[in-house]
Formats: sequence, structure tokens, C-alpha cells
Amino acid sequence: MATGASFASKVITYTASSNVSQEDANNTAIAGVAKQISSQVRATQTLTKEETTSGKKSNLTENFYATSQVTSNLKIKGITITPVKTDKGFKATATLDLDEFTADIQFQMSAARTQIAELEAKLSKSIDERQYAQGIDALQNANRKIDEYQQLVSRLASVYPVNEAHQLKHHIPELEAKLLEKLSQIRIEGPSETFTLSKSEMPPWNVTVFDNVGPVSNFPLVAKQGFQVLLERRTQTDGTATFNLRKVNFEKGPYEIIVEPNFTPELLEATGLRQKLAFSYQVSDTRYSIRILCHETAPLCNAIEKALAKKSIYVDNETTAPQLELKVNSTEEKALKISDNMTRYTYNVDVALKGKGISFIASARETGKSANDATVKAIGKLDFGPLQKQLSPSHP
Repeated sequence: MATGASFASKVITYTASSNVSQEDANNTAIAGVAKQISSQVRATQTLTKEETTSGKKSNLTENFYATSQVTSNLKIKGITITPVKTDKGFKATATLDLDEFTADIQFQMSAARTQIAELEAKLSKSIDERQYAQGIDALQNANRKIDEYQQLVSRLASVYPVNEAHQLKHHIPELEAKLLEKLSQIRIEGPSETFTLSKSEMPPWNVTVFDNVGPVSNFPLVAKQGFQVLLERRTQTDGTATFNLRKVNFEKGPYEIIVEPNFTPELLEATGLRQKLAFSYQVSDTRYSIRILCHETAPLCNAIEKALAKKSIYVDNETTAPQLELKVNSTEEKALKISDNMTRYTYNVDVALKGKGISFIASARETGKSANDATVKAIGKLDFGPLQKQLSPSHP
């Protein structure tokens, strides 16, 4: 393989031959230019070994990075590949314009610095506003951009003196430590009751995410069973996410649901969020069907159906199912004015379900932003176990 090189002003050329293919000649010519760049740098420049203040060391090499496949007449960052006619084999000349090459790299570096500064501001704002999912996204993107910047500096150092002006100044490591410290204070609270299922569907249940300040909104959660992902959710403004799982294990176990932050395993490990919310449920072959005459508002009727489902009592249209009439009575106990725009109401709620041979009455006390809100919450607290016993075929 015959080769040759020459320098003219700020242009480097290298000609290479190959008996294999034109592509091999092209790549060999690029490699020849890289060697000439390396030789020139060693003779005239001192390379800086660290270019950022992030605490990460940069491995500045004296290699020209030609990672892209090149073909004839293709110009990449100042390199032009020109096939040379020859009677035997293949030949190519690579020409590098150093001014164009370094200008392109420094343009990319300037753009990267701007993007890193924007991501740093976004990360800081996300931490202050406790929007941790946005903060994690900004952190990951910032670290990728920092790595890209380090590669650009390394590439520039092949042909250009690198000094303090090329140092990347940022506060990403400090913000990352602050974010991880905040995430380490996250706790997840969920249902304390044990569900009894008569089919592979669970009644809706809530999970609330807190940090050291209070409920956390827009926090990503995932519900799993074994290695299977059942549902992904994000918390609402009150820090609560509702899970309505329709395909849980029923024929065989494990009869356990796991809820954890929807982060990568590495991030879970780094933040100490490996503490998962786990709760079990029971399965039963018994399913209780009823018909309900509900003259209440739609939210109250729906709340009753959801509460009944926790005890495997389902509302359907089977004509053989017992028909029960629902009555809900809510009595205001007190009203507490929290601010000019907010008042909390406490209600005593009585629920009655009556039909042929069946009489169920239960009461609960709950606070909410309205009578309807307090009543729905109270219904969710009721124990319908006694009604389940009355519906059992063995009940006298």
C-alpha cells in the first residue's frame, strides 16, 4: 500500500492506495491525515488534560476522530475525499482544511455550552419547584451534553491549542447531589386494607407521594407484579395517583402488588428509593351480585359501587340478583374556614342498603372541600363485610 503526505498552509493532504476497495483507500487516506495532525500537534502544541470544572477528568488524545463511514467526494467537517484514477487497485486523496475543521468544532462547542447552561437552569428550577421527574430528565440530558463537550475538546486538541478558555464551567455535580438528597426523602403511602378478589380485577386504590415538604405532584410511579409492569401513573396536584388494575394474578400467585418510582434501576439505587410500597390481596371463588336502586348523584352511586367491589360485591343486571335500595344521608357537623377561598366541611354520613331479607346500615365521618367530596370519602371508608355475610348463601 503506497502512501504520501504533504502540507500547504493550513491544509493537510494524504494519498493512499489499496488493493481491497475504494472505501479502504478512503479510510486509509483519512488515517494518514490523522497521523500528520498528531505529529504536528506534538511538535507545536501542549495539550490540556482537563477542560471542565465538573470534577470529571478528560482523556485528551492526539487522534483525529473519523467515526463516520466515508465515500468518494464526501466532505465531513473540513475533510474532502477524492478518488484518484489508477490502472490497478484503488487510490484516494484526503484533504483537511484546518480552519474549517476547527471552526466547526468550536461552533459545536459553543452550542453545547448554551444547551448545558439551559439544562442547568431547568434542573435548578425543577428542584426548587419539587418537579423531580423534570429534574431527572434535565440532569440526564445535561450529563450527555457534558460528555459530548468533552469529546469535542478532545477532538479540537488534536489540531489546536486547548487552554482555559475552553474550560466548561457549570454546577451540574452540585445540583445532582441536591436532587439526589431531595429524592432520598421521598416516601410512598398506599392502601392499608386487604382486598378480596373474585376476579382478576382490583377496585381502584390510591397511592400518595410525599417529600419533606408535603405531597409531590407529577411524580412517576409504576405498579408491578413480579417482573410484569401492570400500570404506569403520575401523581396529580394533590400528590395522589389512582390505580385501576384489571389483569392481576388470580389463578396463581404471587398475590402482591409492588408500587415504586418509575426510574431506572441505577437511579433507584443512587437515591435509596429501593424501598417499595408492597401490599397483598386475597382471592376468593365467591362473587356476590346485587342490583341497586340508586337515586343519589352519579359520584355517590359510583363511590358505592367501588366500595362494594372491595368485598367482591358487584352491581350488575342479573335478574336473579337481590335488589337493594340505597339511601345516603349526610349531616354537616362543622365548617372550618382555612382561607378566603377555602373552607373544609366535616360531615357525618349514614348509608343504608335494604331489600328482601337484607338490611345493611353503616356510618362514617369525613372532611372534604364540599358535602359531596366528604360523602364520597366517607363511603370509601365503610366496611361492607356485614353485607357480604348477609349475601352469602349460608346466611339464614
